[in-house]
Amino acid sequence: MVQEIIGTIAGRWYVTLFGIAFVVLASRHLGWRRTGIYAAGALAIGIVAENGSVRWGIPYTRYSFNGDLRGRELFVGDVPLMVSLSYTFMSYFAFASARLIVGGPYRTRSPMPVLEYLTAVMLGVWAIWVVDPVSRLGAHFFLGELFTYDGPGFWFGLPLGSQLGFTVTVGLLVGLLTWLLRDEPTEPVGRLLDHPRLGALGGFLGQVIFMAATAFIVARTSSDPLVVKTADALAGSAFIIFLPAALLVAVHWRSLVLARRRVEAEVSGTANT
Repeated sequence: MVQEIIGTIAGRWYVTLFGIAFVVLASRHLGWRRTGIYAAGALAIGIVAENGSVRWGIPYTRYSFNGDLRGRELFVGDVPLMVSLSYTFMSYFAFASARLIVGGPYRTRSPMPVLEYLTAVMLGVWAIWVVDPVSRLGAHFFLGELFTYDGPGFWFGLPLGSQLGFTVTVGLLVGLLTWLLRDEPTEPVGRLLDHPRLGALGGFLGQVIFMAATAFIVARTSSDPLVVKTADALAGSAFIIFLPAALLVAVHWRSLVLARRRVEAEVSGTANT
């Protein structure tokens, strides 16, 4: 048991680091009680969804984890614990990032909760579109062989059903966070660097960039031509997705800044008259 605990915490050090970041950021945002409620719910959903897929193909279609991992790290049912633990920070990072992206750098959230919700779900699914395909190449880097899907997949070996299933899962987790913070007020923020959700956005981007960079390195160190081709395409796809998204956010934030300046100018003009 001690070896399995060490294998989970130290062997999956990247999950541990993102998990620590989640605890720090979420406890400040949600408070300890709501962080505990959310983490318990996310972990339970992760355990049920992952084991349901491994055993019955629901909701992510059928796949299996590397049996050699047993005895080296903690398992819950047929799934490594660290996989289910990742549900906590992946969905929270997407949720909190969406509040910053939609609301802009000068307020803590947007007056459009539906748009916040939809953006959070989109971000959560986008992260998986990068994380899962790169994870399938784990045998070629420090992750090690983790899982294999039974059927063919349209996205670097990932079946469409797995992505649809994960969309539903992210929708549930973001919905839980939205409900827990249904009374969160909109507060002004002086500048982007002072925004309380900036750390969560960093965590979200950290996951994507970390895995994309891993794919980039694998493509330049592997001797297998097929692996090189797949890894290079994955790194490129993350880059292609990120650039338009970053541009759209920049345009949106700029429009918010201009609108803010117009209001301030109108208020100033009214006060002078």
